[in-house]
Amino acid sequence: MLLMIARFLGTLSSYGKSQQIAFAMAAGLTLALIPGATLIWFLIFIPLMLVRINQAALIGTMAVGRLFIPLVDPFSERLGFYLLNRPVLYEPMGYILSRPMIGWLRLDDSFVFGGLVIGIAAWPLCFLICLLLVKLYRKYLATKVRTVFRRVGEKVPLLGKFGKAVSAARGIGGIS
Repeated sequence: MLLMIARFLGTLSSYGKSQQIAFAMAAGLTLALIPGATLIWFLIFIPLMLVRINQAALIGTMAVGRLFIPLVDPFSERLGFYLLNRPVLYEPMGYILSRPMIGWLRLDDSFVFGGLVIGIAAWPLCFLICLLLVKLYRKYLATKVRTVFRRVGEKVPLLGKFGKAVSAARGIGGIS
């Protein structure tokens, strides 16, 4: 867990493009909105793990996003129920769900469908917010966080190792 946090902090201050990190963070938030043990979640997650994106940012943001999901769950379930009960969607959804193996996606579940719709609709806004957060972190906080871990690491050996792990994740070597 400590190494994952170190990689996430190292990712934010790494020399990679801010857009790539923001993309991974927005994808992580989208995956956090979709219930986990569903086929649709795996159909999104597996390709994201196979392409070249920042996996630490994806998994770290997905883990943080899961902490706040209980605030969004009631809204996503109501939205999914509302959308699935619209007469305009009866025929298209009936046609889609009658196809073989499409039922495994659980698109007829209001909770899954609502989370998917919110995740897809919120992705551009999440991307812009994450891009802003990464740029602000790099500009104002990255050096201060490294300094704090360096100073505290001199006193507490475990946090010193944590600071070294953050620097190693950035690709700049150990802390001097």
